[in-house]
Amino acid sequence: MCKSKDVIKVECGDLECGIRPMVIANRRRIVGGQSTVSGSWPWQVALYKEGDFQCGAVLISDTWLISAGHCFYSTQTAYWTARLGLLRRGSELPSPSEEIRRIEQIILHPHYEDQGFINDIALLKMDKPVMFSDYLRPVCLPTESEDAGLWHGKQCSVVGWGKLYEIGHTFPDSLQEVRLPVISTEECRKKIIFLTMYHLTDNMFCAGYERGGRDACLGDSGGPLMCQRNDGRWLLLGVTSNGDGCGRPNRPGVYTKVTQYLSWIRTILDKQHTSIFFEDKCDGIRCKLGRCIPQYKVCDGRWDCSEGSDEDHCED
Repeated sequence: MCKSKDVIKVECGDLECGIRPMVIANRRRIVGGQSTVSGSWPWQVALYKEGDFQCGAVLISDTWLISAGHCFYSTQTAYWTARLGLLRRGSELPSPSEEIRRIEQIILHPHYEDQGFINDIALLKMDKPVMFSDYLRPVCLPTESEDAGLWHGKQCSVVGWGKLYEIGHTFPDSLQEVRLPVISTEECRKKIIFLTMYHLTDNMFCAGYERGGRDACLGDSGGPLMCQRNDGRWLLLGVTSNGDGCGRPNRPGVYTKVTQYLSWIRTILDKQHTSIFFEDKCDGIRCKLGRCIPQYKVCDGRWDCSEGSDEDHCED
């Protein structure tokens, strides 16, 4: 109890998107990338399907994420979990800065086509809002005028937990980041004209070096390509979509152009659109990361969930 009866009024300013409080300066520059430190990219999200890591996503509000449509095309009814504020993908025990949410809705773009990664974008609604912190905050969405063509030739950043090399199965534990030059849609069409399997639409753009060596790769899908405005804020220019291999010369990565979907995104968020709701088909219990432990393994004296929740509230 306050004996002086004094009242202190505290006012908090509006939360700014695209700010990285844990990074003093842009001092750190997937394939050809490097590990990040905790809090470097506070809007980066890891998505787990039935407890296994699948794709990246990006936080755009306290309830909504953006990811790539192809991550969910054939698995929309699976049990999906989002880990926010995460640095080490392989850690099964949440850190103090981390929050875990169940994905309540998956909204694929209505004109998504799996063949060719057409309209490769999805919105995900979490089951409850997250609490923003220095380790957890949203990225800025671009304006219509901040098209990829405006950023052609400029260095932007891609992050993810995808493969470190095209060959093999080497996945990093820590979040990786790499800086890549943006290539406009028009210029990228010139580079991939000989790739008959690719049809680069106006809703796509590219990023990468002619010499290759740096790129997104398998497992990075759904994560962000971000560019920094003059005011220091980071905006979501693209969503990692696809590519011909990883880090190959003259094979830039392809990204979904976010500016082409701003109207659709606003419509969904404004109307709190409902789409796919999930009926949990697990016959036992769910671990925090979403893995289903069958009933016969519950209370069997062994921890099957890393946090031991399958052995809680058991009778002796």
